[in-house]
Amino acid sequence: MPFTNSVFLLIFLPTVLLLYFIAESFWGQSRKTKKFPDVANAVIAISSIVFLGVFDHQYAAMLTAATTFLIGTAWVVDRAHRFEDTHSRNTISAIPELGFAVTLTAMVLLYGTYQLATPIVVSQNAWATALPNYRFSVPSLFLPLGLSVFLCHAVSLIVDVYRRRGAAAFKPVHVAMYVLGFPFLIAGPIIRYRDISHQLNTRQLSMASFAYGVRRFSIGFCKVALLAQTLALPADIAFSNIDSLTFIAAWIGLLCFSLQIYFDLSGYADMALGIGRMLGFRLPENFNSPYAANSFHEFWRRWNISLTNWCRTYLGLSLKDSSKTSASNPTTVSAVLLFVVICLWHGPSWTVFIWGAIHAVFVALERTSWGVTLTRWPSPLRHVYLLVLVNAAWVFFRADSLTDALGFFQALVGFGDTGLDTVPLPLFASTWIALIVGVLSTVPILPTIGRWSVTVDALATALQMIITTAATFVWVRVLRQKHKTHSQD
Repeated sequence: MPFTNSVFLLIFLPTVLLLYFIAESFWGQSRKTKKFPDVANAVIAISSIVFLGVFDHQYAAMLTAATTFLIGTAWVVDRAHRFEDTHSRNTISAIPELGFAVTLTAMVLLYGTYQLATPIVVSQNAWATALPNYRFSVPSLFLPLGLSVFLCHAVSLIVDVYRRRGAAAFKPVHVAMYVLGFPFLIAGPIIRYRDISHQLNTRQLSMASFAYGVRRFSIGFCKVALLAQTLALPADIAFSNIDSLTFIAAWIGLLCFSLQIYFDLSGYADMALGIGRMLGFRLPENFNSPYAANSFHEFWRRWNISLTNWCRTYLGLSLKDSSKTSASNPTTVSAVLLFVVICLWHGPSWTVFIWGAIHAVFVALERTSWGVTLTRWPSPLRHVYLLVLVNAAWVFFRADSLTDALGFFQALVGFGDTGLDTVPLPLFASTWIALIVGVLSTVPILPTIGRWSVTVDALATALQMIITTAATFVWVRVLRQKHKTHSQD
């Protein structure tokens, strides 16, 4: 169920928020029981299962079973550690290592079953068949829904529990909310268990936090529904009619897709952060104007930040500046392995692996003398260098096959179709507006806009307080009027 779907916006999300705040009103103020985190996390976990079930009930049952297995093995590892601490320090048990190994093996098998052995989606055509009324630039994040994020969270959970890096209290309902939480299940951000475990146990709800969440969700919604969906149509037509593309149409189609994928992923990240703040969570940022970067190293410090942080924490793979010489710097081999993982996260296909290989090659080159030469270029020239190569790599990412990608490159260099059978792109006024707004918003040309966001938050909070006070006043007056009526009768 996409976040921009009317069912999600008008039924699912309001119902979840209503149940969540009912739980807060009953248990949030109780100092004796302190049941609010447990009940609230249960509400989110059950809602997430419903969220998955609407999409595919069999898949929801499978993920629920996988979550149950994960909770069981993590609990065993946690209890084994506690037993060692409680009894003798000389006691050495193989249970933590066994539970750790079994869980990782099971997660690898789960990924192999759903992504490699029986791939559910391998092209945009299969995606169009599954969800004909919705266009998304990375369909493998939807089909199977949220599997990449689920597996990353599962690995984070078992590793942090094994290393004793999470909160002291291990509760199954908290784990279920963490690995199945619908706000970040589709496209992230990926959250390390060590970073959120304390928030699962205790968090505070406030009007200001809720107002910020509404604003952040609205920004993400506009990115996806107004910009990405508008730009998706010409991008889809361009990549579906490669043999009939002209030079200009190819470049416009490529620009549309480059902006579409950014607004899709960053928009869903914004909506996840917004829902998280409404529920009292502080989730990590995932995008930071990546198209404003001047090198591939900088691009990957701005693009899908949570994924690269996860790879650094749990796989030991990172992208450090080559100018820093130390034993901990990643080698070329580790850079290649990092992009293999990134490609697997986006969904395995040969064209996606080629996209990752292009990025890996240029990241490796920037660790050589080429990187030193690049730093001497003027900033605008380095920016053009990055944008041209990143956009060229997106061709492989978006194309359904290597043949289609090569055909698209022919159109980009002017060897496309120039006859009467060319397919015109649907460039309406809304498309041009989305292109202009998209290009301007991808680069932080207005750094002072952050100051205005504080004012917007304050106004939204004040408006919420006024509405809440007015609604409470009307409700009390109605109840009093009814009470007087019954008394007179």
